[in-house]
Amino acid sequence: MTIRVLLVDDSSVVRGLLTRSLEQNPDIQVIAQAADGRIAIAMAKQHRPDIIILDVEMPNMDGLTAIPLLLEVDPGVRILMASKLTRQSASISLQALELGAADYIAKPEVGGLDAFYRELHAKVRALGQKRS
Repeated sequence: MTIRVLLVDDSSVVRGLLTRSLEQNPDIQVIAQAADGRIAIAMAKQHRPDIIILDVEMPNMDGLTAIPLLLEVDPGVRILMASKLTRQSASISLQALELGAADYIAKPEVGGLDAFYRELHAKVRALGQKRS
């Protein structure tokens, strides 16, 4: 089974790094990318991902606003919040979980990319198994 992922982050560099990292796994496929919550909703309707990796702070529509709208499109989709804010503020992480996110991961500060990628891959796999 291939886990289909939608990446949502306003940074094209971050989207590229995450895509390259995730697609090193033969069981994970990044099927679409979006730069904000509004685009993510359209991509979710079109592509029906298993997992949405969603940033918190983005222009036009932030991640917290997008969560309930994404779940309206597909109540079974698993949303993984990925943001520096999850490390800085436990209240934002809790709010995301209350809104329906399945889990969260803190983006690494300088360095720590290997540990971040290992944790990201493990969480995507775990959430993808729950979806099926």
